[in-house]
Amino acid sequence: MSIISKYISKNFLTMFVGILFVLVFVIFMGQFSRIFSYAMQYGANIFWVMSMMVYLMPDILVLSLPISFQIALLMTLTNLSKTGEILALRASGLSFKEITRPIFFMAVFLTLVLISLNGFFSPIALRNLEQQKKEISSKISKISLEPRTFIDLGDWELYTEEGDKARKNFTQVHLTRKNDNTALNTKINATQGQFITEANGIKISLIKGQMQRIEEQDTGKIITAEFDKFNLFIPLAKEVKKRNLKPSEQTTLQLLKNLQKMQKDDEDFADYKSQPGTRFAWALAPLIFFFLTCPVAFIKGKSANRAEAMALSLVFILGYFGLLTILRDLAEKLPITAIALLLPLITPLIGFIIGKILWKKRLQD
Repeated sequence: MSIISKYISKNFLTMFVGILFVLVFVIFMGQFSRIFSYAMQYGANIFWVMSMMVYLMPDILVLSLPISFQIALLMTLTNLSKTGEILALRASGLSFKEITRPIFFMAVFLTLVLISLNGFFSPIALRNLEQQKKEISSKISKISLEPRTFIDLGDWELYTEEGDKARKNFTQVHLTRKNDNTALNTKINATQGQFITEANGIKISLIKGQMQRIEEQDTGKIITAEFDKFNLFIPLAKEVKKRNLKPSEQTTLQLLKNLQKMQKDDEDFADYKSQPGTRFAWALAPLIFFFLTCPVAFIKGKSANRAEAMALSLVFILGYFGLLTILRDLAEKLPITAIALLLPLITPLIGFIIGKILWKKRLQD
């Protein structure tokens, strides 16, 4: 790599890393507040929260990488043009293509990274995230035993009159089974009870009480039994049922494979049609931004400033992803699957054509 290429790369990377850090931080904090609230709701610890944020990182990078590239590219070239460095490089015999060659290679690299993130790593990470959320919501991780309060213990509901929270000894204990497939109603009443919390459930030792059970098939029949001592273990984790993966949780190859087996009236069929093309078009954004931004920055020359650079960046970003969103929505409604798969790719095609026209205009000037 020549000294000039190293200089341009250094300028671009400094700007790119700074903007990427800010964007990732802003998105990260927004997601962190949601995950933290979810953790507080279900009593998860900080390690669970951090693992969730790790799972979110591929999706955050998918969003922030192309935006950071576009802003950094236009601001870098604008600064070089404004200081006259582009003009000096041109006077030394370098062409526009030679000046932007290191940035082009970075655009190709980022495109490959986005293809792998969008098509493989991000869906798997989202799948793991949703699975972890499902598992934590099926557990009761935090129990506060309060007298004269109805307490949810999974399939059971607990109510006590008086008690010592430190020793976990309570009087007038009432337990009601909420989900019982074999009986209409099951109740356990005891004069005293001790509660011991374990890793996967809560152990209850009851003294002097009665169990009542009403059969579902014969509601007039009540089964009662008195006891002097009765031990009961209540698991605090419900069985996590296997769930169907959302399209966003499947890799691109899985989407295409499952699409072949689906019928048009199947649920999420529209997403299966539109997502593969949308993911690939999104991954091509750095390359398209390169073809659009470089000639514009060179055309503006010394008249460009940072305010204009930011405004143009927003125009390119909103225009590209706005058009991609419109075409994705159209793809979901199209009856022909093959066309629906390819329709989102019109976005990078239009961007490439406009970029080619702009490059010709710049080279002719």
